[in-house]
Amino acid sequence: GETTEVEAETIAEVMENGPLLVYGNLKIKDAEGNETKKNKVTAFCRCGASENKPFCDGSHKKIDFKG
Repeated sequence: GETTEVEAETIAEVMENGPLLVYGNLKIKDAEGNETKKNKVTAFCRCGASENKPFCDGSHKKIDFKG
């Protein structure tokens, strides 16, 4: 799809017992070299249980992640 660039400073915010939220325009490269562009807010897994790594899928709630 179509992407919308956000004119803003990139900010990272750690959510208590949840994901790392990154606000801004990102280009994420996986281990195979595939790139994904994300805009606005991107949630990254911190608990290790996500089935959609490196992105958060809400698994931290199921495993009662504290951190």
